[in-house]
Amino acid sequence: MRGLLLLCAALAAAPAARADGPRIDGEYESPLGRVKVTSRGASFRGVLVAASDICGFKEGDEVLRATLLDDSLAGQVRVCLAGKACKAKDEWSSAVLLASGERLSGAVHVAAKGCRAPLGKNGGVAFVRVAGEGGTAETTAATSSSTTSTTRSMSTTTSTTTKKKKPDTAARAKARELLRDGAAYLQEGSFEAARRRFLEAIDVDEGIPEAYNGVGVTYRMRNDLPRALEWYKKALTVDPDFGDAYYNMACVYALEGQKEMALRYLQIAAMNGYATAEGIDGDPDLEPLRGEPGYRALVRAKM
Repeated sequence: MRGLLLLCAALAAAPAARADGPRIDGEYESPLGRVKVTSRGASFRGVLVAASDICGFKEGDEVLRATLLDDSLAGQVRVCLAGKACKAKDEWSSAVLLASGERLSGAVHVAAKGCRAPLGKNGGVAFVRVAGEGGTAETTAATSSSTTSTTRSMSTTTSTTTKKKKPDTAARAKARELLRDGAAYLQEGSFEAARRRFLEAIDVDEGIPEAYNGVGVTYRMRNDLPRALEWYKKALTVDPDFGDAYYNMACVYALEGQKEMALRYLQIAAMNGYATAEGIDGDPDLEPLRGEPGYRALVRAKM
């Protein structure tokens, strides 16, 4: 385990999507512009219907290729690149995106050295479904403030991307105080008391991913894996740049025997620096993955 708030993805083709799976087809606002996502079985494709001025992509360019397993898309996102030492203009980067409500929230891994993309500081990105036909996005497509600063440094942000509302300073301070209380209760093994504090923090300021993650940890410590997973997903939806969620979800999926899902999230966690080879190999939650070729390849790549 990597601390009390961090308990604990091969990008292989997925089986056919479930009939009751998430609704994904549609148009989304993103840092790349407006993207139309369509499906064929478990395969998904995203094409720009309105390009942003951040990247030099054009209308009709393909920017997403992925497959669906359960409620997650794994595949590639095409991103533009910048940086003094960057030798490439763009690349197809590995990505995993959780389909939750009206958002595709997740992380992208830029492999090109010395390059940055219009993403959060840890590769976080969100595609936000357009509200109605021809409507506007419900919120900013890149949820983290670090994403905003990155995109501004590369180019001017698009007019269709709205600014994220800044949290109330007093409310955020109070929520952080409750979060510290919850962490202290976790250390004592008082999981229900910790959960109450984390839930209180969310009531005060619903924009803190650590609080949702903390609730998930309390359920994980009680071995209630479905509820733990539910709350880890909420943390990721609130902030796709919150790395602990990827690792924690990998751990729960591993314990549930969902190896492909576990590897999806573990891979993106490892590639974006949320986990080390030593930490992964020493975590008992990941024991069910030890014999998987994808797991061994991941650990070797991190060494």
